[in-house]
Amino acid sequence: MSNQVIGYYKEKKGTLLKDFDRILALVENSLVKRYGKDIASRLKFSALQEYEKLIPEIPFIEGRRGKPLNQFLIITAQELAAYHAMKKSGKSPGETWELCHEALRLKLAEIAKWKKWLMKFLFFSPPVRMIFKMRARKKEKARLGDFEIEYLVGHGSDFDFGVNYIQCSNLKFASEHGGEEFAPYICMSDIALSDALGWGLIRTKTLADGCGHCDFRFKKGAATQITSQTSGVQETIDRIQKAKD
Repeated sequence: MSNQVIGYYKEKKGTLLKDFDRILALVENSLVKRYGKDIASRLKFSALQEYEKLIPEIPFIEGRRGKPLNQFLIITAQELAAYHAMKKSGKSPGETWELCHEALRLKLAEIAKWKKWLMKFLFFSPPVRMIFKMRARKKEKARLGDFEIEYLVGHGSDFDFGVNYIQCSNLKFASEHGGEEFAPYICMSDIALSDALGWGLIRTKTLADGCGHCDFRFKKGAATQITSQTSGVQETIDRIQKAKD
């Protein structure tokens, strides 16, 4: 079990705000196109204010295994800040997530191709597969802060390996900070992550959708296949996909 710390990011507030401001700049053209310069400027300022309030409350999970989860929690806080800012201006959760998805996609596009290749290679490397196999054989349930995770190994034809999230700190954080309605959208950030980093993620259930667990299944070389059981979320996914096609 890894401990979870609240308040860890207080001293890092300046760096986190600067990073978030840079992310907001990636979608500035989209904001202006949708809402005009004045509203776009107010939305950006409001999102930064909301994020500043959330930063001291972002959970930090100690230890090496907490590192990727901490990155996901920061993304959750950023998207939650955007949701609060947009909601104050009467914008819908779907509108908010379309912009969040675009921002994350553009941010991930900045990662060098060689680094993405290396991350994908390591993700599906024999040592990682061995770790999953060992944990699955032991029926291990890892407690990492407010996350509870169980490990699975597939048969190759269905998936290579996977995890079930029995508890999720992202969902808990969003729900505790006024984002329960938006939580199912935040889960869809994994679409951009899987596409960019080559996870081959297949997922049909999430805790935020009201399911008993989140079913993450990874398959090397597979296309991302993520759906939501919340109708408004799935409609937004379909709308974004249709615009891409």
